[in-house]
Amino acid sequence: MTSSVELQVISKILTTDSSIELDRLCAYDESYYAVFKEHIRFILEHKQQYGDVPDVFTFQAKFEDIVLVQVNEPIQFLEDGLRKNKQQILLLETFNKLSDLGSADVSEAWEYLSNQVDSASELDTSQPLNIVKDADKRAQQILEFNKQKRIPTGFKQIDKCLYGGLSTVEELLVIIARTNSGKSWVCTKMMESAQANGFPVLFYSPEMQSCFIGARFDTWRSHFKNSDLFRGNYTEEYLNYLKDLAQNSTDAFVVEDKDMSEGKTTVSGLERLVKKHHIKLLIVDGLSYIAEEKKAANDSIKYKDICNGLFRLSKTYGCAVVVAMQANRDTKETKDEKGLPFPTMYEAESSDHPARIATQVFTMRQIFEKHIMDIRLEKSRTAANTRPVFSYSWDPNTGNMEYVENVEESANTPVPTSTSVPTVSSTISIGNTSNTIDGFDSLDDDDDDDIEF
Repeated sequence: MTSSVELQVISKILTTDSSIELDRLCAYDESYYAVFKEHIRFILEHKQQYGDVPDVFTFQAKFEDIVLVQVNEPIQFLEDGLRKNKQQILLLETFNKLSDLGSADVSEAWEYLSNQVDSASELDTSQPLNIVKDADKRAQQILEFNKQKRIPTGFKQIDKCLYGGLSTVEELLVIIARTNSGKSWVCTKMMESAQANGFPVLFYSPEMQSCFIGARFDTWRSHFKNSDLFRGNYTEEYLNYLKDLAQNSTDAFVVEDKDMSEGKTTVSGLERLVKKHHIKLLIVDGLSYIAEEKKAANDSIKYKDICNGLFRLSKTYGCAVVVAMQANRDTKETKDEKGLPFPTMYEAESSDHPARIATQVFTMRQIFEKHIMDIRLEKSRTAANTRPVFSYSWDPNTGNMEYVENVEESANTPVPTSTSVPTVSSTISIGNTSNTIDGFDSLDDDDDDDIEF
């Protein structure tokens, strides 16, 4: 730990183009170093004498045996590492000194120990807000937060409930549903809506290849038949659409595990991409696929650690985070007043910790015989929550969707159509049986035997 973080910091100091990063890291003197004490002393003395740190050639001419490393970690990570480094140095110094003093020097040993504890406590950089003394500051902060634009989800009725959409101040939205309920489609809808409104998006797709997520994006955006796009049946209209889309200045990225440098996706890996591309909406289409960075005792602790990391990411970078989770099989026994299964936040796979941490929790279901998708607000930190249910009649093949005011009266409500797209057929079967949609073969993008839209 000691040598690695010291080398990372020195490498960052010598290679960064950011004066802010440079000043922050150079604020830590040689007392924070054990192995590279001489090296950091040379760098800081050079900066004091010449107004800047030495270049890489000058440094390596002085220290020929040092090989600098590439550093992708955020500055906060390096600063935390240096502080822990100094704590370890103080601890070792304390053990050695007390051992030298021996039992005959009890008074001196206690005095030394007290001084070391004071030195260690000075490393604590916690800065709690005094809501009494800083009352004006916190009130102003709320005003500033409310000036931030919210990200439309693509569902107007839900946006109204959330005061305009997802917050870029702090937001962790968890979506819970059984297989075949439309989680991936809803996540793609949110990506499309955010991008259309000027918010850069990063979509983590652990199961479906990026190009197919892109095809769903196109279906939501311009109602091209997804069945045609999936098979590569492109019209001239679609090719012109792609040319126009490429001129858009707002980015939407889709990343798979194979795209990550480590070959797996972690919170810190996503954080690097969020920072690099100035992402304002991060979508994780499957929490269980995120790799843990430290071994957890069980899935419950793993999910808690991952979601804590995602929530910190949200607050650090002003990036809303949406996480999709499977509902467990107990959902079949959790029925609403209509006698139909509807998951709650307590049926989340393996753990309900993500729902406890979340700012908002939505659960979903499909009522296939009515072509209805229900989305229920299970939890909200801000909205006046009466667990409202938002019902939509939709056709995943065309991206046409209509809000249904009263589901009880909508048993015969047709799927929304336009003059150029077909309607959904009257029956859709779930599971290993056939899924019949006019002109559309459903895609299996889930790790279950069921088929998920």
